[in-house]
Amino acid sequence: MVLAPAVRLVEPVLLEPVQAPLLPWPTSVEQVAESVDIAPRVQRIVSQLTNAVIEVLCGRRALEHLEAHLRAPVYDLVGHLRGARLLPALSLASLHLQQPADHVIEAAARLRDDHRSVAAALCFTRSDGRWRMCALELALDPAVVLRSS
Repeated sequence: MVLAPAVRLVEPVLLEPVQAPLLPWPTSVEQVAESVDIAPRVQRIVSQLTNAVIEVLCGRRALEHLEAHLRAPVYDLVGHLRGARLLPALSLASLHLQQPADHVIEAAARLRDDHRSVAAALCFTRSDGRWRMCALELALDPAVVLRSS
């Protein structure tokens, strides 16, 4: 007996990859959802740090560039993923921000990797006058979620 899928499968629309220069960090403010409570400067910083992490994961940027911007568990996870070369064509599709407390930004990102989407959850904290990524979770497929903490 052959079972048909319960949902009609639709072929995904493929978009052209974005070629971003290595320096300066690309600004992607247009990818940030409207966050009325978050200052535009903070939105830009979080967006740029997110893009920089994606560039490291793809091998387009050195991991050492982000040492001052990532907490140790995040730095270790990003380094591990970069070494495994699991995400060679990753790009940022969308980024949504919220600020649950002062000096804390939570972000939900949809990343494109060739023919699929990858979900990411990120947390940024501000200390010593600098925003740092303190948590990163990536859903590489439905059964695998990588966490930095």
